Amino acid sequence: MKTRHLACSVLALFLFASCTTLMNLLPEVSMEKRQVIYDMAEKMAFPEVRTLGRSKTRRMDLKSGQWITVLQETLNGDKNVSLTTTKVISVNSTTVTLEMEAYSAAADALPTYSQITFEGYPIQGNLSYAKEEFDGMMNSLRITRSRTRQGNGPVNEMPPELLAMAQGMTRSALAGSMVRLGEAKREAYESPYIQTASGFSHHYTVSLMGITTQGRSVTHSSIPVSGVIASEDNHTKATTVAYGYKGATSVF
Repeated sequence: MKTRHLACSVLALFLFASCTTLMNLLPEVSMEKRQVIYDMAEKMAFPEVRTLGRSKTRRMDLKSGQWITVLQETLNGDKNVSLTTTKVISVNSTTVTLEMEAYSAAADALPTYSQITFEGYPIQGNLSYAKEEFDGMMNSLRITRSRTRQGNGPVNEMPPELLAMAQGMTRSALAGSMVRLGEAKREAYESPYIQTASGFSHHYTVSLMGITTQGRSVTHSSIPVSGVIASEDNHTKATTVAYGYKGATSVF
């Protein structure tokens, strides 16, 4: 279960849905509970639609203080809704610490905090990659630390042997966000929070814990952390509602 939790944390980092997408055996979450998350998202969102110019092909360099908040909706099954803010806590050469603060309707909107430290993380890069290019870039990626906390509870640290077991799973999760099928296409996109006349979109496939999902991702170089405006597959929909270039701090 700890390795699954780590993989789900990584999925949340890159605009995929929460663990309910992968392990969805729960009854449908009530609309009342979901509305709590929708209300939180509206409070976090930009007060007006953010208009972005022409996107570059390269992702914004990762820097300490950046953050992004994503609304994640499960389209079937339990229909859970969650809100996740991913923060860049530190960047030291290619050693990067990312932290997630997540609220889920299925968990009564109680906060869950996750922090992951990577070595060999791509500080600079493109918005998407061909598979061969991605595989070469990921050869040196390692997770050196992962810890979690629920609410004001104790901090739980993942032991090194479980980190090693989760390595391949984590790379699969990252591939789902970054590896494109075919070429990325330049196109316009509009969500309730962000619009652009010239972003990029690409199709992707991700296989994790025996589940294969295909979907579409829309990216822009002005979006920090992930570069993703929105993504959607046959199970989930994820939409960036707000982001910032500075100010992110750790709760640990």
